[in-house]
Amino acid sequence: MRSAFFVVSARTSGTIASKTRQEMDESGRRAYVRCQPMPMIARSILGLSLLCLLLALQPAQAQRFCGETAGRVETRSYTSALIAQEMRYSVYLPPCYDTSGLTYPVVYLMHGSASDNTHWLNLGLAQVLDRGILQYVLPPMIVVLPYGDWIANENWFNDASWANIFLNELLPDAEAQYRISARALTRAIGGISRGGFWAYHIALRHPDLFSAVGGHSAFFDEFHAPPEQNPLDLALTAPGIEALRLWLDRGRDDYAQVNLDLMDSRLTQRGLAHTYTVYPEGQHEDAYWAAHVAEYMQFYAAQWPLPAPENDEPSQARFLLVPAVAFPSLHYSIDSAALRSVAGGAYDPNLILGFTAWTALQNVAIAISPDTRVVMDDELLDALWRERTAYTLLPFDDLTTRFRMLRVDEMLPIDHDLAVYPFAWQSAAPNYDPARLTRILLSGVTALARNTLTALDQNGLAWAGEAILPYVSRADFFHMSNEVSFAPRCPASDEPVLGSFCAVDAHFDLFTYLGADIIELTGNHNNDYGYSAYLRTLAMFHDAGMVTIGGGRTLAEARTPYSIEHNGSRIAMLACNWNGPYYALVNEDATQAGGVRPGAAYCEMDWLSAIIPQLAAASDVVVVTVQYAEYEQYTPIERQVWHYRQLADLGADIVVGTQAHKPQTFEFYTPLNSDDEVLLHYGMGNLFFDQPFWGNRRFFMDQLLIYTGRLLTVDLFTGIIDDLARPRPMTAEERLNFLQFMFIQENGF
Repeated sequence: MRSAFFVVSARTSGTIASKTRQEMDESGRRAYVRCQPMPMIARSILGLSLLCLLLALQPAQAQRFCGETAGRVETRSYTSALIAQEMRYSVYLPPCYDTSGLTYPVVYLMHGSASDNTHWLNLGLAQVLDRGILQYVLPPMIVVLPYGDWIANENWFNDASWANIFLNELLPDAEAQYRISARALTRAIGGISRGGFWAYHIALRHPDLFSAVGGHSAFFDEFHAPPEQNPLDLALTAPGIEALRLWLDRGRDDYAQVNLDLMDSRLTQRGLAHTYTVYPEGQHEDAYWAAHVAEYMQFYAAQWPLPAPENDEPSQARFLLVPAVAFPSLHYSIDSAALRSVAGGAYDPNLILGFTAWTALQNVAIAISPDTRVVMDDELLDALWRERTAYTLLPFDDLTTRFRMLRVDEMLPIDHDLAVYPFAWQSAAPNYDPARLTRILLSGVTALARNTLTALDQNGLAWAGEAILPYVSRADFFHMSNEVSFAPRCPASDEPVLGSFCAVDAHFDLFTYLGADIIELTGNHNNDYGYSAYLRTLAMFHDAGMVTIGGGRTLAEARTPYSIEHNGSRIAMLACNWNGPYYALVNEDATQAGGVRPGAAYCEMDWLSAIIPQLAAASDVVVVTVQYAEYEQYTPIERQVWHYRQLADLGADIVVGTQAHKPQTFEFYTPLNSDDEVLLHYGMGNLFFDQPFWGNRRFFMDQLLIYTGRLLTVDLFTGIIDDLARPRPMTAEERLNFLQFMFIQENGF
């Protein structure tokens, strides 16, 4: 099974377990241009004929087998001799059915009591099947959608029952008319509400005919059928049902929950392996079922083999739309269920689409609500900055630093399995390829000293790092700004102590535990315990395979940038100290105070004026981090603003402060003689330090997403330090308060 978007409660063989569920790919490829009804803005902008032209010009996806990229639905009639009435059913036939000559597995899906054979189609079944089959996450299959008419609403269990009509008339007709592999192993049955009752009634009485049965908000009742016919009783008494795969699900607020819970209890009592999923949201309604159609189909098809892709190793490249907001929005994460609902046609008043994204969705027949607001691409950012509660679905490569990518269930969309993400699809012109992406994660002050040292001794390194490890481990390069050297006899010293901080050797493994790649040494406390401790610490980092920037044994070493060539991008990182004190800075002049010493590179403007333009000319992205003076405020002082802007004027693509003990604010600055904005982040805050104050415990980590040589966007990790040494992600409420506080500091935000 692929990775999941969320965790649900499931019961398997009578044991409560944490079990993941997945959604198959809600994407697809066009078979032909469909000119569907458009949102009003699209009609007013272009008119239908021009829209069709634009859709036709979209790059076609790779053809598969016969070239068909969508199945078809047809409706067939038959005469029921049992009730002397003409009946009908619909059938989904997969792409290439007419030319393949193959036989296919089949799923029979029953409708709810007030619906008909179009019920499942109206929930998006055909689109889910098309996309799943074309993305190789579902096998090609036939799905039969019976219409039970009035008889399916009767609690009749005589010869003229709906079950007998289905088994003796409809099923034989369908399997004679279509190339269905008529074996139990390749035949499944399921239904919604009343249809779930019938599916369980039929399957539990005829387990030799089916391999799987599903009940989606199945409506069971202890008094609707005699014990020999009632699924609630058959669960305890029916012979031979152990081989069936059994699925039940409901939303939290489903009115049918009492007897669904009872069915779960009885299956558990009998010791039958089954899945019972209670989703955290949902009622007994179409919106709930539509959100889970993809999961239902994966359950039915779980034991049917997938065809081999045309390429043994299909490309991970996709055309990808990501949820995004204006940078200062307080919105941070969106539920996957909400995105799936949008993909299924549900209206979300907070969604604003740019025309390019809307066109792409129409092109692959993702059923975005026609009421969705659509604006021209060049109006989208302004709309999001005006409406901070709004979000968009943005082509991945259209991100800029003015946008923030929303998380999906607290994870970036690119960290999910894109085969099950609803807004990604294979394309001849992909805009996202993980092989072209570089992720650099920057963090603020690390000082494993004083009370942090004591907390690490008491609780251990894994305790300290485990809460942020899942996030930092996803970065290609994780940067830590270490401000305190490791002294062999800390807190004792073999040489004059210049400051107050030292770290103990036993805590060095925190850096390796977190997978640190780049160690910044611009901090003003690295020489506190003398220059021998500094040189020893420098050697420890190098021996561990970590790169150091911003400090070194010599001036040249301290000033050496770190050049990265990764996934097609050339990135230069440079770090310096703009504050001192003098003994923290590298010095090669024996006549100066303190004499020759290792240490941090000072932010000397003649040097920066030469090196940054050189790096900009030779690199795609230049990252500059700065150890500035530390101020007990959340906004930069005027001189700090002036210095950071100077770095941008020289050619830095982003400037980030690593000195701040309180997180500081942001600025979008347009450099002199340039039209490209540069993000200035004046301070990220502490990562590991023992300052137990509200602001000093809260921090950012800035993840730079660099794609094909361009700084695409910056992801903001928001965290809190607990117990003086354990950084962790903020809760949703903590994050909302923090972002609101930080962004309100900005005049421009």
